[in-house]
Amino acid sequence: MFTNRKKIKDYVGELIDERILTVSRDIIEHVETGISSKELKATLESMNIREIELAGAKKQHFLFEKVLKLVAADFHVYLYSMPGAGKTYMAQEIAKSLNLDFYFSGAILEPYKLLGFKSAKGDYIETDFYKCFKNGGLFLFDEMDASNPEALIIINSALANKFLDFPNGRVTAHEKFRLIAAGNTNGLDIGAGFTARQQLDIATLDRFVFLEMPYDEKLEERFARGYVNGKHYFDRFIMARRIAQAEKLPIICSTRALILGLRLTQPLTTKSGIKSLNFSWKEAFEMTILKNALPKVKDRILSLIEEAEQKARSQRNASEQEATQQSTVQKSSTVASKTTRSSGTSSTSVKTTTSVAKKK
Repeated sequence: MFTNRKKIKDYVGELIDERILTVSRDIIEHVETGISSKELKATLESMNIREIELAGAKKQHFLFEKVLKLVAADFHVYLYSMPGAGKTYMAQEIAKSLNLDFYFSGAILEPYKLLGFKSAKGDYIETDFYKCFKNGGLFLFDEMDASNPEALIIINSALANKFLDFPNGRVTAHEKFRLIAAGNTNGLDIGAGFTARQQLDIATLDRFVFLEMPYDEKLEERFARGYVNGKHYFDRFIMARRIAQAEKLPIICSTRALILGLRLTQPLTTKSGIKSLNFSWKEAFEMTILKNALPKVKDRILSLIEEAEQKARSQRNASEQEATQQSTVQKSSTVASKTTRSSGTSSTSVKTTTSVAKKK
């Protein structure tokens, strides 16, 4: 587990590439190439889509615009990623951009969490899904891959038929009803660490456009630069992520953990009288990404980071010394050149004086 240094070295600097499941490739290509078509334009205009300024778009995950196009065009999107990549935040921002109310549900273990139920008095108790389905809005179904299969059957039926039977009667889907589902797996490959997840059936997979949502490290770096010494913390954090990925260590270096760690290292004044947090990067690591790690995992991560930093310092010092030496040599060469020119001038002056004396 704790070997293969070359693999770590090769791994450092690489970004996780975006991958899209081939099941929905044709749909995505259609949306991307046809985004300016009259049909889609009419859809966007009918939803009164809010313009996104370029400055604001740059602060979003690199998948944001793609997901926005798909949701606006009434495709159901399933986002899957490691924890803390920003799936919920993205869904909220898409709802804002489309001027839609935002509704949310985590893993659904009982069908009534979707359908609602009748109380003892006979009153119908609504759910967020009911409100969104009937009145329009964006519904985020988080942790779909951890939900009860019965709940997924209900979702399948609603998406396929555009109507659904609730305890108070049949409801037709609102024209502005949109749905994003999210999970930590692609629905088929249940990786280590996600034992509460289950495979999704083919009928469920067929209803969604699937997109993998990796950590956006360019966006993370922009966040980090907004904090005091944030870039230094970010560099160490990325090293920890690379090491964990290369050696398959059981730690999660998520965007959420990065932001939490950055906050822990900041100078802070609070109402309680605490004038400064200023935790060291090691303390922040131990309270975030290493909080549940075994001692040998902690030692491995921290020692490799310190080793890399020591090597970088040595290389920087060597470069500075080399630059200093080159500067000294250059100065010496300049002085020598000036001395030579000065000597030549003096010699010429002596010869001229001697020549004049002889003529006299």
